Amino acid sequence: MADPRHRVGPTQLLGRPHVSRLLFSALAGRLPTGMVPLALVLFTRESGADFARAGLLTAAYSLGACVGGPVLSRVMDVRGQRGTLVLGGVVSSVALAVVPFAPGSLGLLVALVAGLMTPPLEPALRTLWPSVLPAREVPAAFAVDAAAQELVFVLGPLVVLLAQGFGAGGGLLAAAVVGVAGTVWFTASRVSREWVPVREERHWLGPLRSPRLCVLYVAVLLVGLTIGVPAVALVAYAESVSAPGWASWLVAANALGALAGGLAYSGRAPHRDPLRDLPLGLLTLVVTYAALAWKPGEPPVMAVLTVLSGLGLPLTLTCVFQVVDRLAPAGTTTEAFAWLISAFLAGSSVGAFAAGALSDGGSIGAAFLVAAAASLAALAVAVPLLRGVAADPGARAVSVRGASGPHAG
Repeated sequence: MADPRHRVGPTQLLGRPHVSRLLFSALAGRLPTGMVPLALVLFTRESGADFARAGLLTAAYSLGACVGGPVLSRVMDVRGQRGTLVLGGVVSSVALAVVPFAPGSLGLLVALVAGLMTPPLEPALRTLWPSVLPAREVPAAFAVDAAAQELVFVLGPLVVLLAQGFGAGGGLLAAAVVGVAGTVWFTASRVSREWVPVREERHWLGPLRSPRLCVLYVAVLLVGLTIGVPAVALVAYAESVSAPGWASWLVAANALGALAGGLAYSGRAPHRDPLRDLPLGLLTLVVTYAALAWKPGEPPVMAVLTVLSGLGLPLTLTCVFQVVDRLAPAGTTTEAFAWLISAFLAGSSVGAFAAGALSDGGSIGAAFLVAAAASLAALAVAVPLLRGVAADPGARAVSVRGASGPHAG
């Protein structure tokens, strides 16, 4: 728990050496995370393909990222950050630029490669905070990162909207350029360049040897399924009401709600019990996503509901990250967070595919109901786990790690 006597505000924190450079370069490098799902959907639709194809491409990209993240993070823990991140950034960006020109199953393979090689900037950033800040200020850094990263999902869709003016694949090409530029900017910093991994013997399973952590990953996978639905279903909704121009704005509205929720909760997090607040966050997702199934005929009303649907995610992820910090075996925290992102992305890919299939069948409202049901299932999985963690006298106390996440990532 953070000592209130040592709290620093965001402005003070950003004024510390290296903090602004690391935070904003990481956000730039992660911007494709908020761009690619929507860019794939818009490219597919403008190319004359159906929503099922869009869902498959999005699923391939997300599944690649969920496998590649932990692998690259483990390599980074052994060999350092710069080489691993730059190689990933270059290969992933080239693959994104090729997707618009790759037909059929080759396009799915290229999207998979783009996801596999996505540079894990989020775990890399989290690893560096203790090396640039006093220990008492590290929790504040995670809180600021938790709120700031929602800009990825607010700005990403808007950049895609602008880039689509250059052609059907404009959003993907823009994601390629922004991603590699941000990665190079991050790794060019002295802190990242000089970071030296800790040399220690590792269990081959890493953090997966913790049964409780694996149960938590299942809950996070279900939350990811919820969050994977809007990128496809909101585009389908916009088309269904003859307002396709609203698609990017609706997706950005969901992220705007998450940004607001993150800013509102970040200051409260040090004084709250994450084991009690996590069910509240999940319940918020259940209610707000069920409300989207109403599908009002007026896009502005849908935008309001979409903003509300984003509010529960930062609360949920803030609590999840603190519980991961408690459950991760010693020496595996970075990889544990990478697996968390992978679980989220795996669920997101399933959500995108389900939303695509249901939207093609005219069941857009059902897609949002599936999203709500997934969060309800996550609640059912998480509650017994949290009770067990709370009753374990040998477990470490939960510390504030922030809500930096796979919506995060």
